[in-house]
Amino acid sequence: MKIIIHRGTKQIGGCITEIKTDNGRIFIDMGEELPGAGSLGDFWIDGVTAGRPDCDAIFITHYHGDHAGLYRDVLPGIPIFMGEVARELFLALSTWIKDDGAEKIRSFKTFKALDRIVVKDMVVTPLLVDHSAFDAYMFLIESGGRRILHTGDFRLHGFRGKALIPTLEKYVGTVDVLITEGTSLSRDDRTFVEERELKANAQKILAENKYTFVLCSSMNIDRIAALYHATPKRKYFICDSYQKDILDIVTSHAKDRTSLYNFQKVTVYGSNLEDRFRECGFCMLVRSNDYFSRVMQKYPDAKFLYSMWDGYRSGKYQNDEIARFIADYNFISFHTSGHASRDAIEAVCRAVSPKIGIIPIHSEAPRKLEDSKMDYAIKYLQDKEEFNL
Repeated sequence: MKIIIHRGTKQIGGCITEIKTDNGRIFIDMGEELPGAGSLGDFWIDGVTAGRPDCDAIFITHYHGDHAGLYRDVLPGIPIFMGEVARELFLALSTWIKDDGAEKIRSFKTFKALDRIVVKDMVVTPLLVDHSAFDAYMFLIESGGRRILHTGDFRLHGFRGKALIPTLEKYVGTVDVLITEGTSLSRDDRTFVEERELKANAQKILAENKYTFVLCSSMNIDRIAALYHATPKRKYFICDSYQKDILDIVTSHAKDRTSLYNFQKVTVYGSNLEDRFRECGFCMLVRSNDYFSRVMQKYPDAKFLYSMWDGYRSGKYQNDEIARFIADYNFISFHTSGHASRDAIEAVCRAVSPKIGIIPIHSEAPRKLEDSKMDYAIKYLQDKEEFNL
């Protein structure tokens, strides 16, 4: 087996990983670069985005743009795989923004956790992980007695994070190579605030403030679940019709398995309900546009929570739309990362004990993995470098 990281060895986002054998060629993720990242490698790949098709399958870990955003560039005839619920959510987003990729998303093949997908002489097994994207996966790739685990983005501090290590111990065991995300390696924290702690903080805030607006990603389902279940019964939990569609999709798939993702009591905002909202109070999900700004202006005494990565507020990854939107309000930070802490990365490494080594990707500081002083070889690759197992 051979591994080629086409992009992602020294940057966060834009990750594209190739795994090939003598008979097969697959890719994991087809991500676009984050705004402000610069160009650390192009995405022109012969047989995948240009030339004649020469690829047996592409597997997408989750629907975030830095992992799935280049799906439109994939040549016709190459199958793209995504989680069953993830594809439905991705399609809803594409349809809402009137994207030209909706038809292609409909053609994606889907899978569920622990399906064994045979691609030529490789077997790919998806493993469900906790992330700020719903229905996200790691992939175990096996061929000719060799085993590679590609983590995608993951974390242990979310609602379902504790299930990951037992899952790896039961269904994966020792691997030859671990390809792991390292987003947090460039940050100081070894751990992050747990999603349960964020929920507890939300309960206090929502009890003390009659009106609360929260700026967060419409697709960060766990954050929305924390806020939804923290909202007092006497108050409304409000969003717009698009957000309600997203939550209805999640509810339809998950409500029979867990109450965490049952959003049946969400109310769609409408001016005809304004008197009830004012009387009872609410928690309302907003996005950075004029529609929500007009609603927020009606409640100047409300509490405003910013529940996204701080890097979108300022710095080289600043999102100008978000920065303009929050400038007129006193938004306070209310967030925890969707990525693995250093402790989480170390825990996964110990669980699968990579015999050949660890390849860090999705990181601006991959060499800081050495600070962990684990007894595993670390392989630092260059973009497009070929690594032979």
